[in-house]
Formats: sequence, C-alpha cells, structure tokens
Amino acid sequence: MTPKEIVSILQSHERWLRKRSGGRRANLALQDLSGVALPRVNLRNAKLSGANLSKANLENVDLSNADLFACNLQKSRLVKADLTGSDMRGCRLRHADLSHANLEGVDLREGSLMSAAADTGLTVVASDLGLASLDHAQLARANLTRANLGRASLANADLSEAVLVGARLKGAMLRESILDKTDLRDADLSGADMARASLRAAVMKGAKLAGTDLSGADLSDVDLLGVDLTDARLDGAKLLLKPDSLPANVQLVLREHAQWIKSNGAVGTRASLDNADLCNIDLANVNLSGASLRGARMSGSRLSGAMLVMSDLTGADLAKAALDRAVLEGVNLSGANLTRADLSAAKFSPVEIKGLDGQPTGRFWPANLSRATLVGVTLVGADLRTANLSGADLTGADLSRADLSECDLDDAVLDQAVTDGTILPG
Repeated sequence: MTPKEIVSILQSHERWLRKRSGGRRANLALQDLSGVALPRVNLRNAKLSGANLSKANLENVDLSNADLFACNLQKSRLVKADLTGSDMRGCRLRHADLSHANLEGVDLREGSLMSAAADTGLTVVASDLGLASLDHAQLARANLTRANLGRASLANADLSEAVLVGARLKGAMLRESILDKTDLRDADLSGADMARASLRAAVMKGAKLAGTDLSGADLSDVDLLGVDLTDARLDGAKLLLKPDSLPANVQLVLREHAQWIKSNGAVGTRASLDNADLCNIDLANVNLSGASLRGARMSGSRLSGAMLVMSDLTGADLAKAALDRAVLEGVNLSGANLTRADLSAAKFSPVEIKGLDGQPTGRFWPANLSRATLVGVTLVGADLRTANLSGADLTGADLSRADLSECDLDDAVLDQAVTDGTILPG
C-alpha cells in the first residue's frame, strides 16, 4: 500500500468519524504496514485485523475500540497510544513499546485464526507481549487470559481488575504496579519482580510465585493457600496467611495447645514453638496463653484479640505485628522486637499468683518488656500497669491514654514519644 493510499484512507476515516458525506471506516485488515509512521493519527474504530504493523511508529495514536485482532505489532512504538476497548486478541507485541499507553478494557485473550489451508482450519494464537515495554501503562479491566507477558516490563502499570488467568508473566517486571482485585488464577509469575506492587484482594489460586520478588508488596485480603511461594522474597510484604498454610507439625502443636487450654491441662500439650517461623500468619483471637515462643519470628502477623497470658516471647520478632486488644497479662517480651507493632488497647496488667490450693497469694506477676525494642509502636489506650520497661526503647512510640502507673522505666528511652493523656509512674 502506497503512502498516498494510506493518507486517502485516513482522510476518509476522519470524515466517517465526523459523520460527514463521503466518509468511510478505515479498513486496513491484512495490509503490510510494517515500518509505517503514523504518529498522532486518529484510527478510532478502525479495522486493522491481521495487519502487519511491526516496527511502526504509532506514538500518541488513537486506536480506541479498533479491531486489532491477530495484528502484528512487534517492535512497534505505541508510547501514549489510546487502545481503550480495542480487540487485541492474538496480537503479537513482542518488544513493542507501550509505555504510558492506555489499554483499559482491552481484550488480549488468545484468538482463533482461519488458516488458508482447508485441512488446518482454525489456529489458536495466544497474545504475545513477551519483552514488551508497558511501563506506566493503563491496563485496568483488560482481559489478558493466557497472554504471554514473559519478561515484559510493566513497572508502575495499572492492572487493577484485569483478567490474567493462565497468563505467562515469568520474569516480568511488575515493580510498583497496581494489581488490586486482579484475577491471576493459574498465572505463572515465577521470578517476576513485584516489589512494592499492590495486589489487594487479588485472586491468586493456583498461581506460581516461585522465586518472585514480593518485598514490600501489599497482599492484603489475598488467599495464598496452595500458591507456590518457593524461594519468594516476602520481606516487608503486607500479607496474611491462614493457619492451615503452616507446616503440618506446627498445625499439630497449635491443635494440641488448644486442647491443653480447653481441658485446663488434662489433655493436649502446652505449645513449644521456640524459633518457629510464624511470619504474616492470621492468628487473630487465638489462645496461646502459657505457650513458649522464645525467638519466634512473627513479624507482620495478626494477633488482634489474642490471648497470650504468661506466654514466653523472649527475643521474639513481632515487628509490624497487629496485637491490638491482645491480652498479654504477665507476658515475657524481654528483648523482643516490637518495632511499629500495633498494641492499641492491649492489656499488659499483672497476673495474680495463686498457691497450690488455688487460692490468691496476694502476689502479682508483672509483664516483662525489659530491653524490648518498641520504636514507633502504637500503645494507645494500652494497660501497662506495673510492667517492667527497664531499658526498653520507646522512641517515637504513641502512648496516648496508656496507663503506665507503677511501671519500671529505668533506662528506658522515650525520645519523641507521644504522651497525651498518658498516666506515667509517680
């Protein structure tokens, strides 16, 4: 097709869009337009199915609602292009540059092509975006079912509510991308870079995340049961795993402890989980009173409303854990790391010691937080009466309305701590 013919088609298409006489919808289906330069042109609603646009310059072009079925766009330049609502099933976009492009609502599922040979019939072709550049692209609600995005770059891209069922994203760059409520069932994200990505309420059943970098990612309300997380990086990630995702032996310990608590020690066994990995586990309202959790790793876990009366958490890591409303009477948290943990309305009051006859002795066992790291912790409204906080680091802690009466604060650090309404010793 000559440049003059292309210009004529574009002019006619513009008249068609404006509903003027002599206008006609652009039909460039199956045309060889490789290497063509059409920046900023208006091809909205145009028919380009099966066209060869490889290496074409389509920067800032309007292709919204266009028919791009099985189009060859390999190595094309689609920077800031508007592709909203277009049919891109079976498109080949390998090495294409779609940085800052708008692909909201685009259909990128695999497509079926009619072969010229009568004996082969329909051929199913998956959309291929391998090695494509989609940084900052808008892909909200796009359908990328079984699309190939292997090693594609989607940094800062918006894929919220998109459908990526069975998509191949192995080694893809998804750093700081938005995948909230995205359907990633059976998607292969092995080795992908998803650091600081937002995956809130994403559906990930059957997804492969082996070796994936999820450091700092937000996985709130994501069910990761059965998801392959082998060698995945999860440091700083915001996620909660269900207790049934724990190793079988740990689950058994928790069940035995529950029986021990319920039977008042008659059956079951007191939990011993020293140095156990319990990071990012949802243990809200669990009763682990009397359990031994020395050196346990529990950062990011949810222990809201949990019972940890007289539990031993010496040296445990509870950084960023949620312990709001937890009952921690007589707990041992000496040397524990509680950096930026939420302990709002937590109860650290002393436990009354009873004699062998079960009668009160008049003596009390205070909570022990000596030498604990409580930097940036939230203790709003917490009950810390008589607690041992000697040598504890409470730098930047929020102690608003907390009760620290009769606490031992010898050598404690309270720099920049908020003490509005706080009851302090003496």
